[in-house]
Amino acid sequence: MEFFFEQLANWKYYLIGGYPEAPLTGLSLNIVLALLSISIGLFFAVILGLGRISCRRYIRYPCSACIDIVRSTPLLMIIFWFYFFLPVIGAKLHLFWSAVIALSVYAAAYQAEIVRAGVLAVPMGQMEASLSSGMSRFQAMAFIILPQAFKMMLPSFVSFFNSMFKSTSTVYIIGIVELTRTGIIISQLKPNRIFAAYACMALGFWIVCYSLSFAAQKLERKLGILDYESYKPEICRDDLILIPLPKAVKKYLTTQK
Repeated sequence: MEFFFEQLANWKYYLIGGYPEAPLTGLSLNIVLALLSISIGLFFAVILGLGRISCRRYIRYPCSACIDIVRSTPLLMIIFWFYFFLPVIGAKLHLFWSAVIALSVYAAAYQAEIVRAGVLAVPMGQMEASLSSGMSRFQAMAFIILPQAFKMMLPSFVSFFNSMFKSTSTVYIIGIVELTRTGIIISQLKPNRIFAAYACMALGFWIVCYSLSFAAQKLERKLGILDYESYKPEICRDDLILIPLPKAVKKYLTTQK
């Protein structure tokens, strides 16, 4: 336990490394990678998501192929592709940007499905009403359909951001010193600190993911995306419970109606 508190005392090294005297490393680098990859990926995700529901086959088929190929490829293979094979064809990328592009490609494919589902969730009458008011299809999509769709997509985007933030740990395999690589370096230099180092890594990821989920719930309440009060059950459905509830619990639930 004392090793754990000893590692927590070095929180600055886990958070930013030797920055500003040295390049940014640690947990902050994971956050930067996640923000950049999701922001870049979202731009292409909107294009791919709308392209996948296009009526024109020459648009729908290529977009669908791009999404399916990336989604069926492990993230580690995508990272290796941009790191090892692009230099072979003469494209020289900095290690950091190689990771950002690989993560952005991965994020674009998954966010494209979120965009597609969000757009399809908007009632068809919204587009018809927009067109009848004199808007073009582009204006209707930009000012009517997408704003409503993004409001419904927010919970999915937050969930994906959590997943994407944790996936940034895979870039340690190409030598980027983010939080995972930081913990590995410490565990190799001090083998007797390995459990404390990995516990600090897990704590860092948990704090960021939990904070983001908590903030997302507050935002959903403020925007009125979900009515959490309506999810409170009015009755206890015995037929939906796999393990029967004790009588004391049933009595308590019935008194809370």
